[in-house]
Amino acid sequence: MRLLLLLALLSPALCAATLAGTPANYQTQLAALQPGDTLQLAAGTYANRLVLNGKHGTAGAWITIEGPATGTATFNGVSGNNTVSLRDCSYIAIKNITVDCLGLAVDGIKAEGYTTTPHTVHDMLIEDVRILNAGNNQQIVGISTKCPCWNWTIRGCEIIGAGTGMYLGNSNGDEPFVRGVIEGNRIYDPEGYCIEIKHQNNWPAVSGMPTGNGSTIIRNNVFIKTSRASGSGDRPNLLVSGFPDSGAGSSDLYEIYGNLLANNPRESLLQACGRLSIHDNILADAPDASFAGIYIKNHAGKTLKLVHIYNNTVYSCARGIRIVEQPSVEHSVQGNLVFSPNAISAGFGGLNQTNNLTDTVANAINYVGNPTTVVASMNFYPLAGQCTGAALTMTAYTSHAHYDLDFNGTSKGAFTYRGAYAGSGTNPGWTLGNGLKQGGPGAGPTPPAALAIASPAAGALPNAIELVNYSRTFTATGGTAPYTWTAPSVDLPPGLNLNGATGELSGIPTLLGNYAFRVTVTDNVSATAFRDYTLQVATPGSGGTGGSGSSGGGGCTAGAGYAWWLLVLCGIGFFACARRVVAGLAAPAVRPR
Repeated sequence: MRLLLLLALLSPALCAATLAGTPANYQTQLAALQPGDTLQLAAGTYANRLVLNGKHGTAGAWITIEGPATGTATFNGVSGNNTVSLRDCSYIAIKNITVDCLGLAVDGIKAEGYTTTPHTVHDMLIEDVRILNAGNNQQIVGISTKCPCWNWTIRGCEIIGAGTGMYLGNSNGDEPFVRGVIEGNRIYDPEGYCIEIKHQNNWPAVSGMPTGNGSTIIRNNVFIKTSRASGSGDRPNLLVSGFPDSGAGSSDLYEIYGNLLANNPRESLLQACGRLSIHDNILADAPDASFAGIYIKNHAGKTLKLVHIYNNTVYSCARGIRIVEQPSVEHSVQGNLVFSPNAISAGFGGLNQTNNLTDTVANAINYVGNPTTVVASMNFYPLAGQCTGAALTMTAYTSHAHYDLDFNGTSKGAFTYRGAYAGSGTNPGWTLGNGLKQGGPGAGPTPPAALAIASPAAGALPNAIELVNYSRTFTATGGTAPYTWTAPSVDLPPGLNLNGATGELSGIPTLLGNYAFRVTVTDNVSATAFRDYTLQVATPGSGGTGGSGSSGGGGCTAGAGYAWWLLVLCGIGFFACARRVVAGLAAPAVRPR
């Protein structure tokens, strides 16, 4: 009975289908998608947009729409319609596609607004999507939300040359973007914002809205503007505004860390309001004296509450870090590395700043590798022995995500470094540039796979023949190359040696017998793995003894633990699922209702 219950619970996932989508049939396939299904798109141009209306996966069985492993699935804009339209959707992943707005006055991806029907779009994954030619004017947006949205992850996307990169939440504050994760994206050359997240009034009374306290996380992104004119007014690279003043969401937090923000000739790089944790970002080149690298102030009727700014690197900004109004709860500015003529300032007395390291732009060369506003040449990693001081007091930050990891995702150790990096000398992480960031806090650096000997398999090696050349090479996976190979020479057949650099066991064996030995591999950070082997040195013409066989088995045994009728039920379910999966590969795959 327990097995039957388990089968019932797993049935949606077990019966999930992969449907093949082409430019000719994808709309029919979209209509057929059920929870757990994947629509695998072929390379090509999809001229009729991507419209998802009333389509829902479940928490345990998402619907996935995915582009091809090779080639590109490109959805083209259509005049008067947003290119990817989301309305009343949930638990959907859109991955590895290109959205080309063709220069039309249409958004790239949009959670559509509503008039009388309160629809929502929640629990969405937008991953590895490239959005192009959404720059008709500053009001045209790469990714936009105009209805209540929550639990979105936007990851690994590139938005190039848009009017605005992302505009999340409606401008009136009544349809909020709640508790999203925006990570590892690149937004380059927008006319206005790279990203704006709008202020939030009281959250709407719609089913499924989050409860309790939470965060919106913005990490490991690259936000770069250019000198491009702003037709509707100059904008920061990133702007986030405040949460509700009371009730649900009023204790939420913006956590902004591990980002590169560069080049804003007429505005701030980062402007923020509300409840804020801003740490381990790199910000460079904001020359307008009316603004700042990090500019904290009241906005859109929302006031500053909680503000913590720590371990950021700010370079060549007319004003480095500025807090205009006194936060109502608490604030701190510590452990930052700021090269600016006006490094840290406030519009009130009693600014809580401590253990920051500041100097002029001209002197930055004495502290970091290559301070410059040219993105392709930037290197703000500290020189050997530089950018350290007394240990920071981190008590106020321990609840913040990855407060203890630097821009590279490396441990901050004893918290003695100033700025976004916790190290000096040669940067071991991502080289700053105008591309997708690799690694970082919350994303890595990705630890290598565990070290292991990949081949040969443990056990008996093929026989060696006395006085005949023998060679076998051991290989490893995981760990950190280069590898070093060892085996006790006393255990190896006389005449054979293991090359420590290549892993080759070779030579001319001189003594008959069976030998047992252990091969150990050590990687560049002293991790080890081993396998035990045997090797027979035989006379010419003798039979091999290194193989192994099997006596076979009794096959299926009826009644071994489950009733025959239960096995029949499982078989029927399996073939039904298999039939559905095969049907999904045909075109069109219209599922019976």
